[in-house]
Amino acid sequence: MTTGESAIGTRSRHTIPSRYVFFFLVFLMYVISYGDRAALSIALPTMGKEFSLTPVQMGWVSSSFLWSYFLLNLPSTIVLDMVGGRLIGSLAVGLWSFAMLLGGMVQNISQFLLTRVLLGVGEAPTFGVGATVVRNWALPKERGSVMTVLLTGMQLGLAGGTIAGAYLITLFGWRFEFMALGCIGILWAIVWWLVYRNPTEKTVTARRAPVSIPEIRSLFRSSSFLGILAVQCTQNYLNFLVMSWMPLYLIHELHIDTTGTGTRTALCYLVAAFGAVIIGRIFEHVVFRRGIYPPRRRYIVATCLAGAATIGLLPHFHTMAPILVVLSVSLACLIAANGANTALLTDLVEDGQKIGTITGVTLTCSNSLGLLAPILTGYIVFYTGSFDMAWYMCAAALVCAALLSVLLVRSPIKMDRRGG
Repeated sequence: MTTGESAIGTRSRHTIPSRYVFFFLVFLMYVISYGDRAALSIALPTMGKEFSLTPVQMGWVSSSFLWSYFLLNLPSTIVLDMVGGRLIGSLAVGLWSFAMLLGGMVQNISQFLLTRVLLGVGEAPTFGVGATVVRNWALPKERGSVMTVLLTGMQLGLAGGTIAGAYLITLFGWRFEFMALGCIGILWAIVWWLVYRNPTEKTVTARRAPVSIPEIRSLFRSSSFLGILAVQCTQNYLNFLVMSWMPLYLIHELHIDTTGTGTRTALCYLVAAFGAVIIGRIFEHVVFRRGIYPPRRRYIVATCLAGAATIGLLPHFHTMAPILVVLSVSLACLIAANGANTALLTDLVEDGQKIGTITGVTLTCSNSLGLLAPILTGYIVFYTGSFDMAWYMCAAALVCAALLSVLLVRSPIKMDRRGG
């Protein structure tokens, strides 16, 4: 019996539907998280003018929350495994939402950067919380679909944050946008504390201990973990590139205003979100039609990554319709790949109580690459005057990651206290 099945089995039958409430709240957490991230990308053109920022400086500002996010992914998820998702979820969302409120009150770019660093501190355990909830409350056969649906919250958050932000900026200014989104996050943190319960809450302090350094080091001896990590790194790079630069890219290519950019960016995210759910469901049905065998999920990952690599076609189009189609298709495949890859990780990890920490390890590594995406793209645009090289690099990396997933991901992932 898996950890997820065990957790559900220990509850009485009438409480089982509550897990869908937990999934919905995690979905909303992703919506809020990425809505807050989108707030900066759509506000960046206005902020760039107010603070006289160059493309290179905009790239650094876009990546600023990732500095602390990257450093705290692993420590925060180790604590998550020790104390559970209820406390960490509430503290994390409450802290980053407070940072959003502060961001709307700053008077210079230095103060703004400090609020972004604080936001990164709060967001650090976010995906660990989501992975923990899925591992504890979703059945093995549904984890891929559940995770893909939850991850569409990222795209819906980006869509809602972008279009709402565009109109809020036009009507009230970018500071009001930040403060409004901060209030929404604080409300979620209160609801999560009141509603969510850890499945092993009564015995958590008695049987959970921090993961040791040798155990973490032993992960890198697993070919399956390395294959999953390669996918996480490449998809994260493209994710942060698009999240940070898509509004400015559309302005650059299509010469449209802030509200027009926000509407079209939101459209791409919405189409991608629904497309990802359909793609994930179809591929899971095909791959698992003869029974559940978790390593087969790598074929879903690889196929979706190949679809996401169509981002490399963007330099060949300069009108609205084909650009929006390529962006939507690529993002839909990217989300589906991310959902399948995350489900693959939760399937193959033998000790489900350590899924938060293992997710933290993957995020620490992938975000070390992801934080370079806004910065490197800023330099590419500054020196070449276009985004072409950025798209070509992403396409090549995604194809390589697809191959690594097929070749490496085969066996369970174990953590050994001896480090190997």
